[in-house]
Amino acid sequence: MPSSNRRDFLRLLGAGGVLAAGSQLWAQQKSRRSIPGFEEEPPDPEAAKRYRPVSDRKVRVGIVGYGVCRFGAAFGFQDHPNVEVVAVSDLFPDRCAALARACRCERTYPSLEELVKDDQIEAVFVATDAPSHARHAIEVLKHGKHVAVAVPAVWGSLEDAERLLETVRTTGLKYAMFETSTFRADCYAMRKLYEAGAFGRIVYAEGEYFHYVPKRFPSYKGWRDGCPPLWYPTHSTAYYVSVTGGSFTSVSCIGFKAGLELHRKGENPYDNEFTDEIGLFETSEGGTARMMMAKSVQGYHAETGRVYGERGSFYDGRYHGTLKKLPDLRRPPLPPTVRPGGHGGSHGHLTHDFILSIILDRKPAVDIIAALNMTVPGVVAHESALRDGERLKIPQYSM
Repeated sequence: MPSSNRRDFLRLLGAGGVLAAGSQLWAQQKSRRSIPGFEEEPPDPEAAKRYRPVSDRKVRVGIVGYGVCRFGAAFGFQDHPNVEVVAVSDLFPDRCAALARACRCERTYPSLEELVKDDQIEAVFVATDAPSHARHAIEVLKHGKHVAVAVPAVWGSLEDAERLLETVRTTGLKYAMFETSTFRADCYAMRKLYEAGAFGRIVYAEGEYFHYVPKRFPSYKGWRDGCPPLWYPTHSTAYYVSVTGGSFTSVSCIGFKAGLELHRKGENPYDNEFTDEIGLFETSEGGTARMMMAKSVQGYHAETGRVYGERGSFYDGRYHGTLKKLPDLRRPPLPPTVRPGGHGGSHGHLTHDFILSIILDRKPAVDIIAALNMTVPGVVAHESALRDGERLKIPQYSM
């Protein structure tokens, strides 16, 4: 980051202990720069001027998980003016201690199962391994706490999707999935344009996630090793679901086998050979969408998408269409102490949205229905790829 951006960040954060935490955060960011997509977006001083607080209430939050991505601290809960981080947890004591330091929190627990028993905690951010997301979210909800979860919502299981949905229904608590594409600047602009009628119905949409993974990427119990590409679909599928609020109704998917070491039979826990999967989806509007995840394409990383509608389209980073007076396409202003963060400056926006959903009692941007509509189609798409592209129906969800 240019030194001027760093000075602006420190000025916005203020003095004292928060300054020290800011310096630590910058050190953590430096250690993650080798992971594509984690590049930090600098704060926008003009956006900070537009920020108006809505409450002085502080939501008491617990945070779980501080693995290789360090997501537990990466989304800025510890810097939000309406948050008190009450306690943190990680299964590994050294990581738990590091998370506590990053979040400026003294109370720690050895596991999520212990943390959720703390009656002082109102909400929990789950940044654990993907195979545990559904189980951990259910555990949090059953203990009477709101929950936000890293992506995806479920891991290859339609049964877990039903269990998770039923738990959210039964408890009536807030559930949010932190899909970063939802608050990337382009996807957010598309959503505002869609709501303004700038596209009409979407005839065709594209979502792309290129992430070259030639060798083992550290993960708890090796869950990432050779995993089916479209079991991790949400960076792509958000470019339809987050834009329209709609869903995918069927899919035909083709898988590609690049022969990478971890994607050979017997080399991963999924017995999966596909390194790349491209699905052709039917949408709830009657249109078509191409959504994909590729691990074998070298020299290119992207999390992006485009939409083409009856009245207009969005591609090349801008709107092309018939609507003359465009709505405000700027993302909502963040509190001055909250950085936009990585993944296109989406981290801080997801946290702010979740906290406001609790304070204002409103639906999170990626609620349980949107989360399942982004996640489950990828599970079905992988099954289609295993069946040589057979078109399969996708479950539909509602509250």
